[in-house]
Amino acid sequence: MSSSKKSYITTAIPYVNAAPHIGHALLFIYADIIARYQRLLGNDVRFLTGTDEHGQKIANKAAEQGKTVQDFVDEISQTVQDMTRLVGMSNTDFIRTTEERHMRAVEVFWKRVAAKGWIYKKRYGGLYCVGCEQFKTEKDLVDEMCPDHKVKPEYIEEENYFFQLSAFQQQLLTWYETHPDYVVPDSRFNEMKRLVEGGLEDMSISRSKERLGWGLPVPGDDTQVIYVWFDALVNYLTGAGFGTSDEADWMQWWGNVTHVLGQEINRFHSILWVAMCMAAEVPPPTRFAVHGWITVDGQKMSKSLGNVIAPEYLRQTFGLDGMRYLLAREFVFSSDGDYSDARFRERYNADLANNFGNLVNRTTSMLQKYFGGEVIRQSLWDMDGYWTAYRFAMDRFQFDRALEAAWKAMQDLNQDIDTQKPWMLAKEGKTNLLAEHLYHWLEAIRHIAWMIRPFMPETSDKVLDVLGVTKNRSVMSLDTVSLWGGIKVGDFIDIAPPLFPRVETSST
Repeated sequence: MSSSKKSYITTAIPYVNAAPHIGHALLFIYADIIARYQRLLGNDVRFLTGTDEHGQKIANKAAEQGKTVQDFVDEISQTVQDMTRLVGMSNTDFIRTTEERHMRAVEVFWKRVAAKGWIYKKRYGGLYCVGCEQFKTEKDLVDEMCPDHKVKPEYIEEENYFFQLSAFQQQLLTWYETHPDYVVPDSRFNEMKRLVEGGLEDMSISRSKERLGWGLPVPGDDTQVIYVWFDALVNYLTGAGFGTSDEADWMQWWGNVTHVLGQEINRFHSILWVAMCMAAEVPPPTRFAVHGWITVDGQKMSKSLGNVIAPEYLRQTFGLDGMRYLLAREFVFSSDGDYSDARFRERYNADLANNFGNLVNRTTSMLQKYFGGEVIRQSLWDMDGYWTAYRFAMDRFQFDRALEAAWKAMQDLNQDIDTQKPWMLAKEGKTNLLAEHLYHWLEAIRHIAWMIRPFMPETSDKVLDVLGVTKNRSVMSLDTVSLWGGIKVGDFIDIAPPLFPRVETSST
């Protein structure tokens, strides 16, 4: 058993009523950056994603396509798994809510909440939106229609089980007060606090099996199936081992869990899920990282507008690491981000092809030209300021700022090369000074290669390969790799191959 700190990273699991899209790609890349950074810190990481496979919308979609529900969810779940590979995700587990281990965890969780007296049964009538899979009140509607799905909810009356969410209002507010960094960013945290302060209503957590057969049965009552959210949220505990291993085992992971999710489902997590954990006497998750939406040229993505961006297009156009860099650099994690194809192409060429790729190529070429690729002298330089800015940003999910710190180092190196004029030093025979400057530039590039590792793992490997960093990188921690002097006198460094071929500045 590793003595390193445990870090458990999860993504919201996509609902499999349709194939995944660029929003899911952004979610997966964000979570992957966090997981890779935690590994760089030397932590033992468990990284979970998966698919949410129950509910009426899924059953309806399967029927529309003339497929069994199981065949339908199998197909869509596979597309999500394909997406994880497309974006270079390093998850250690993939959960499906139709798996036996999850069914067991949900059963255990339900029984724990019920045993504490937080679940009751009553007859209820209300307006129900199938698209949201939720009962709606009049105040939720716009012109009598669901504002999200533009349909008029139908009136449904049936007997269901309810979770006493209203009883947790004060507990939630106390929890928020004592955990001020619980939800990132603050704006999303404040939204949740205002919702809870406005009062909570008990929530229906089951549906009639006669009306909806596709779901997990309520323990002890086979006439009811569990509401999809009360089922799906438990996947995070399932991934930690809840329901299949003893508490000491799953708690070592659950004690440091970060949920990464989109803003549209924040209330289900920061309110409902936290209350569910309190009801089951499970410690609430330690942190929520909530990211924004993607628009395209200022407009919401829509098939009718023809502006839906496929992750496959980004991967084909910019390569894996180019795609990951651009999404992390262009979009501020805590805010909505706007995609512009022209801007993406311009930044790719400026930051990757011209700046970084050129820097690595020109420095390694100079070492080859002037010293046959051999490092003959060392020199000192201070990278601490860049690392401090980088770590500060990474610890707060400010990925664009972390990349700014790395690119500031690159810009300073390029400027120093232009100032020192190594070609003149060589011409003037100032060999030792030239060798010291080259060491400074190459060693700084080694540091930058580690900085970009959570974002561009393939590029990081290519640069570290050229620089001769041949040790097992998966066990090397930031505290070690950020020390100056990793490149040694006597090392031989090859000329770096082109890292980022330029792309056309117009997609036409």
